[in-house]
Amino acid sequence: MAQVIEAIGVISGVLGILQFGIDHFPKEDTVSSTVRITVGLDTAGGLNNAGGDLPDVRLFNEAGEFLGIKTGPGKVNDGGFKDITIKHNNNVNQQPAYTLFSANNDAICVAIAVATFPGNERYTWVGDWGHQCGGSWYFSNIFIESSSRKVDCMWIDGNNDQPQSGFQVHWPEFVNKDGDELPTDAAGQAAKIDYLCNRGPPFKMYNYADTKDPTGITYWVLKNKRSEGGIDDRDTAMSYGPSKYPESARFRRSQSLHGRTNGTDSTNPHANRLVMSNDAQHLADELCKSETSYGPDFLNTASGTFCRMSDKTLWPVCDGAETVDNCFNTDLQQLVVNGVSARDTPYKNVLDWTSSN
Repeated sequence: MAQVIEAIGVISGVLGILQFGIDHFPKEDTVSSTVRITVGLDTAGGLNNAGGDLPDVRLFNEAGEFLGIKTGPGKVNDGGFKDITIKHNNNVNQQPAYTLFSANNDAICVAIAVATFPGNERYTWVGDWGHQCGGSWYFSNIFIESSSRKVDCMWIDGNNDQPQSGFQVHWPEFVNKDGDELPTDAAGQAAKIDYLCNRGPPFKMYNYADTKDPTGITYWVLKNKRSEGGIDDRDTAMSYGPSKYPESARFRRSQSLHGRTNGTDSTNPHANRLVMSNDAQHLADELCKSETSYGPDFLNTASGTFCRMSDKTLWPVCDGAETVDNCFNTDLQQLVVNGVSARDTPYKNVLDWTSSN
């Protein structure tokens, strides 16, 4: 059987194992690490959608020491992936146990991040955790290889069109180790999720309102024990990498951002877009109930529910018999409220995901 990496995923608050084959990872390099970023919403929707600027990447070892940085790594298209190779300082081949992703100005929705270390160790993280831990998210429509499981994606952005400006991952905590079993009882699962979301070092999101361009991580202070696993009272500390901007450029950059504030921009790139799906994993009510979901209006044809994302309201689908008003008309692709279409104009971009299931 081909070797697989077992990642810890979460859907609707339930932990599970996601398997990634070795071919899913970039090739090793003896003095560099490579991170592969896969983004969601795989349709031609322009750079205002899930594709855009790849994040800057900073690496730190298990002791929190800075190892290397790659800035401005380019762009990635909707539904695609790109590899980012980060050369280690002084050609050291230490394990970069912590990685910090700092967003650039064109938002992306990260569905999957995988890493290959210099020693050929491989790790992975999925966008479900952005959703679970309170980040801005949407359905990615990206499959885990050789399965029917689709992951969510987490939005990150460097100019406050999205609230999260970056995130850090402590890779070893998101891989299921040989012989380990995830908790199966509700209390154990909730405790594990709380630990991964809220303790800091395992996974931490940075918000633009507090940290416009993250350069540092929160890491576990080592106690020189053989294993740090299962210890929840460990001390944490901060470690910083260099800024991507020279001192003389910082003032010019602050002017270029125009003081934009999340949620107040009158131009919504998703205002004229509708996503249709019949996937049981894509729940319209889940989108509407989440305070941090962000993306186009969403229709699930299987459950007969529609989420209007502008105000997070859930509506039934019109059936032409009992339900003919205050419902979403699939023939017209219009929400009908009190006998009147809620939109002045039809959707300009309808993404049909039903054929891919």
